[in-house]
Amino acid sequence: MNIVINRSDAIGDTLLTMPMAKFIKAHLPKAKIIFIISPKSKDLFINHPYVDDIWTLDPKEKSQTNYLRKCFSKFKTDAYFHVGGSHFPTYAAWLSNVKIRGGLKSKWQTFVFLNKAIRQHRSFVAMHESDYNISLLQPLGLDYDFSKRDQYRPEIKITETELTTHLRSFVEDMQSQNKTTGKPLFFIHPGMSGHTLNWSSRNYARLVLKMEQLQPLKYIFIISYTPDDERFLVALRDYFKANLTKELTDRVYFFDGSKRGLRHYMSILSQADIFIGPSTGTTHIANTLGVKHVGLYSPIKAQSSLRWGPFTRHKDTTKVIVPDVVCGELNQCSGETCPYYKCMDKVEVDDVLEAVRQLSLTK
Repeated sequence: MNIVINRSDAIGDTLLTMPMAKFIKAHLPKAKIIFIISPKSKDLFINHPYVDDIWTLDPKEKSQTNYLRKCFSKFKTDAYFHVGGSHFPTYAAWLSNVKIRGGLKSKWQTFVFLNKAIRQHRSFVAMHESDYNISLLQPLGLDYDFSKRDQYRPEIKITETELTTHLRSFVEDMQSQNKTTGKPLFFIHPGMSGHTLNWSSRNYARLVLKMEQLQPLKYIFIISYTPDDERFLVALRDYFKANLTKELTDRVYFFDGSKRGLRHYMSILSQADIFIGPSTGTTHIANTLGVKHVGLYSPIKAQSSLRWGPFTRHKDTTKVIVPDVVCGELNQCSGETCPYYKCMDKVEVDDVLEAVRQLSLTK
């Protein structure tokens, strides 16, 4: 059976869709699976163990429908599932007479062009995003046992050769800025996309200083970002400028993950002792790579950790922190009218430090 899965949006969303492929392979071992993805996600699929191929959907390409029809025909597609992203593949699957056209029934295109779509009220947040995704495979006659979800965790494969090459170039980049090397890496990723609530940028900076006080000279602090995250770095840079000593400055490195690409970034992240980040794709990458991490999540229902938190939540590798407030909002913050306005500030730096301490006690 030849199956196409469309998740042509964000990196984190794509990672949380990978379990669909693993679930299919577990029940239909001879199935061939192709993912339709955005260009920024393609590096996730190199050396992939259970996705056979990818089609990259460039949003700037004007002839997407014709391109996709040719792809569906050449692949002899039996089933197509729309999970998120562009609706051009959905239209192309309809034009190509793909027999099973399933996925999430939400936008008007899915009502018109999909014949096996499933209506899910994801805003109710009854389960994790990955569980919602696997549940869309019912038209294949596959029953999902939630108790076995850990068997279908997403995977990223980085070879030893890749790792060696990327670590060498990373050290060279750090040395070119006269940064200290050869110590454990403490990763902090303060940026995120979308409108999900985030922790204060200054708190991420304060975390570095407090961690240094607790364990002097132990870590190199990696502040990872992409150019889109610059707005999250302004207050952080200002705080560092006013408070960092020369010795600590040599161990704080701003790491632009876009310069050498996602494979390079993931290789370096895979070697981190600890990762701290908000609800964003980078946190899901850390989780997938098995890096110990602390995730900071909003209490708003649609943004909650129940739906968008790390796939794997083993107590020895993962800590999720949510402000201790009773939030009545479903989709977005109500602003100053809320009695818990700026609720993310209720998460203290010491709360994150305690989570890091607990993770540090495990092997």
